[in-house]
Amino acid sequence: MEYFYFFLFIAFLVGVLILLTQMERRAKNRYRKAAYAMLEQPDPSSKDIKAVLKSLRLYGGRWRKDKEFMQLIARLEERLKTVRE
Repeated sequence: MEYFYFFLFIAFLVGVLILLTQMERRAKNRYRKAAYAMLEQPDPSSKDIKAVLKSLRLYGGRWRKDKEFMQLIARLEERLKTVRE
């Protein structure tokens, strides 16, 4: 019976891991779409650009950097410079 509870606990942990991975993927996609929308808008506010930049840096990765996110960050920073001026 102890093996059953151990297996059940391991299955629960795997399920939580899968759930967290899916939630992170959805958040990354949401911020990726928001960044592309900011780049396509004719005159986005600097506040919105800063919020999207913060989120992109958060979900861009600490050790393994997402190259697409790094490119989006660079493009949005350039866009922020033009919006301020």
